[in-house]
Amino acid sequence: MTSYMELNDTLQMLPPPPGSFIDREELIQHVGEFALSQGYVVTIKQSKKDKVVVLGCDRGGVYRNRRKPVDESSGELARKRKTGSRLTNCPFELVGKKEDGLWVLTVKNGSHNHEALKDISEHPSARRFTEKEVMLIKEMTEAGLKPRQILKRLRQSNPELLSTPKHVYNVKAKL
Repeated sequence: MTSYMELNDTLQMLPPPPGSFIDREELIQHVGEFALSQGYVVTIKQSKKDKVVVLGCDRGGVYRNRRKPVDESSGELARKRKTGSRLTNCPFELVGKKEDGLWVLTVKNGSHNHEALKDISEHPSARRFTEKEVMLIKEMTEAGLKPRQILKRLRQSNPELLSTPKHVYNVKAKL
């Protein structure tokens, strides 16, 4: 039995209204901003550059364990990793198709099977660095600054930054 509160939470996450857009980027940006206002995040599930783009909730899909199975016959003590996943196989899906020079958005399935994010800062996308910040991290790393110092400087220009020193280390590793 679902409570009224649970029901109300899923009803609050509305899909974006169908509409037409000048280009694919405008459609994706519109859907992304609308989704954030509703407490969910959308990702591109499928795309054919100038034909179609399928967008879904970032909670869509199921966790697939991609780790190699542990061979217990060898006698080695292997630690089993604790794995977690935000995936709930959410059915939410939108389709954007190019028709007569315009991108037309349609809602294939507007329902979610999870609660809205109470605070968007809980989501990993909120902790991402901008391209400009990544370039600054590169410059400061080359200048010999430590991740904690880099983060302190980045926060001076962007006090709302939610990233941690760990995120700076990850960017450094990518560079």
